[in-house]
Amino acid sequence: MNKYADFVKTKLDKRTLYEQLAEEAAELSKAALKVIRARGMNNNVTPIDPIQAENDLLEEAADVMGVLALLIPDDRYKNFVSYWKIERWAERLGYQEGEKDA
Repeated sequence: MNKYADFVKTKLDKRTLYEQLAEEAAELSKAALKVIRARGMNNNVTPIDPIQAENDLLEEAADVMGVLALLIPDDRYKNFVSYWKIERWAERLGYQEGEKDA
């Protein structure tokens, strides 16, 4: 944690932080949908540049991660940010040790 995080945590209660997390998560979802449209991956295209759309997605992801960092104690958060979720996801998709990359 840093001095800014410590300050925010003194000003906002847990409920408010969870509300902020929900808002940021919704914005992240919208940004992901905008990338799909900007990349022309559906018929509902948007004039937004694909690179800008991806930059906006990264910014929203950072917002979500920032709020999570305030809500989850440092030791648990650091473990969470590791790739264990992606590992579990890969295993559900049938990953096997030693398998060649696609």
